[in-house]
Order: sequence, then C-alpha cells, then structure tokens
Amino acid sequence: MTAPDRRGTRREDPAASPVSVVSVAGLLLVCGCAVLAAVIEVLLVPVYAGSTPIGIAVVLALVSNIVLPRMAFAAVPRALAAAAPFVLWLVVAFLFGVYGRPEGDVILPGGGSVQWVAYGVLLGGALAGTISVVFTVPPRSRR
Repeated sequence: MTAPDRRGTRREDPAASPVSVVSVAGLLLVCGCAVLAAVIEVLLVPVYAGSTPIGIAVVLALVSNIVLPRMAFAAVPRALAAAAPFVLWLVVAFLFGVYGRPEGDVILPGGGSVQWVAYGVLLGGALAGTISVVFTVPPRSRR
C-alpha cells in the first residue's frame, strides 16, 4: 500500500507490509537484549570507586533505552515493536527494585549515596525509553 508524501509522490508504507519470520526473530532478540540489559544495569548500580559510587549504570540505561527501541523498529516497523523492548526493560528494572527476598533485601539499593544512581537508572532509563519510542515511530498518515 502506498501513501502520498508532502510532495505528492507515492511511497511505500512500512506498516502495511507483511512481517517476515526473520524480522520477528530479530525483534525477539532485541527484546531478550533489553531484559539482559536491565539485569546488568541494575546489578551495576552499587559499583564504587573507593567510597564514591560510579554512575556507569545510568549511562548504560540511557544508551540501551535509546538504541533498543530503534533497533526493534528497524526489524519490525510497528509502534508496538518499538515499545516492546522498552516495556520489558521497565518491567525488569521495576521488579528488581520492588521485590526482594523474604528478609527484605532488594537488588536496587535505596539508602546512602548509591540511591541516586538507582534513581538515575530507573527515571533516566524510563525517560530515555519514552522519548526514543516517541521519536522513532513516525506519525500516522491521514487518509
């Protein structure tokens, strides 16, 4: 199916094309990478250099939530495909911060100076992922 662009010429609408098995496999791979990225970033929150926490997890959360939705949209040009890795990352990161062992331990620490790194991972990653999904998916054309 073709849709006219601003100049009046016709172009192919990527959302109207069928999705191949290879594209779906690529999307599943990107979603698996999003889950793995969330686990690694949450585990890197309490990294210290001496007595100073290092915010490498925040940088990784920002980068992964910018890159992974774009990769998913490149594999399957659908809005849901672009949002899938970000939503999976958000669910895993949130679950690690909320649920813990019966003793009350959680993976994302909440006290001391490292709590700001944890906040940066959760809030920065959520903001970067939201902005990436919004700017990756093109607006729908009016018919």
